[in-house]
Amino acid sequence: MRTACITLTLFVMTTAHAHHGPGQFGGGDPVEVTGVVTSVRLVNPHGYIYFDVMADDGTAVPWRCELQAGSLLRRAGWSEDLFPIGGEITVQGEKGRNEPTACALRTVILADDSVLDRYGQRRDVIDAPVGAQARTVNGRLDLNGTWAAPQRNPQGGTGGGGMGMGMGGMGMGTGALPGGIELTAAGRAAIEGLIAQEANPRMYCTATNIFFDWEFDRHVNEIIQTEDTITLKYGLMDIERTIHLNMDEHPDDITLSRAGHSIGRWEGETLIVDTIGFSEGFLIAGGGGLAKHSDQMHAVERFSYDAETQGLTRTYTAEDSLYFTGMYSGQDVVYTSDVPFEPYSCVELKDAYIEN
Repeated sequence: MRTACITLTLFVMTTAHAHHGPGQFGGGDPVEVTGVVTSVRLVNPHGYIYFDVMADDGTAVPWRCELQAGSLLRRAGWSEDLFPIGGEITVQGEKGRNEPTACALRTVILADDSVLDRYGQRRDVIDAPVGAQARTVNGRLDLNGTWAAPQRNPQGGTGGGGMGMGMGGMGMGTGALPGGIELTAAGRAAIEGLIAQEANPRMYCTATNIFFDWEFDRHVNEIIQTEDTITLKYGLMDIERTIHLNMDEHPDDITLSRAGHSIGRWEGETLIVDTIGFSEGFLIAGGGGLAKHSDQMHAVERFSYDAETQGLTRTYTAEDSLYFTGMYSGQDVVYTSDVPFEPYSCVELKDAYIEN
């Protein structure tokens, strides 16, 4: 059995991209700790392993190390059973800058000497295709089911792209922004005094927008389709949208929301979705800069399905004459998934060392 200890190691670490708790792990020192598991929480936005480490004076020092989001870990085949209470583990990671007995986990050696990295896969098949999409009774494409971007592979690479909206940067939206948009005077005033790293809604368990949250972090989404509506349930931050197929125009009494009000129509095999009624929010937040949209934003999305790849491609554009000029645009692809949808149910543990 390995001796419980605290040791600083000299191995090279990549920067931890913690989504929450600004500055907690980014740029922290490499650390290796061995201890005995006391608790495991596989929650979102980040899971944690809690364990006691024996100090030189013989006292038990409580540590915790941050994992990926719990729903992503379960998608990869992880469970609490990997970390039995009382079992010994050795963690290599990046030490917390604000909390000396915390870390962002990069690699963990389990009690049976098996090794897992942060993005390690425990499933033999990663999101096996479930077959080409069926047709509804009226001949339209049936989008019912779960959809997700590919997970990171076992070597730590990424199986799919994502519109980067990372932690880094102090972007104030004064330079070039993604999509080629430029902020108006009102758009600049809306972000005056804000720092991207601190203003990012994800830091506070809040959805960013309907564009970013659909693919980011590769959570499993769900589509529920009926003759009159299509419901999009986002695996990240619990955005839920209803696309009304039985409306030609938006109503006058829309309640503003992060999801907005959507009406849809089919053009051949393509689903066209028109959305207005957004509450003011962030269009861009993080390493790509900082920009807000107003309640005047108008978005158009096009969903098209490729039967060969089983991918659902979405292209989107957004205009907002109040806060920015130009057209904000992007594209993402999600694929049929064999993993069930689960609510994100964000539980922020970054400041809660002791569980209640």
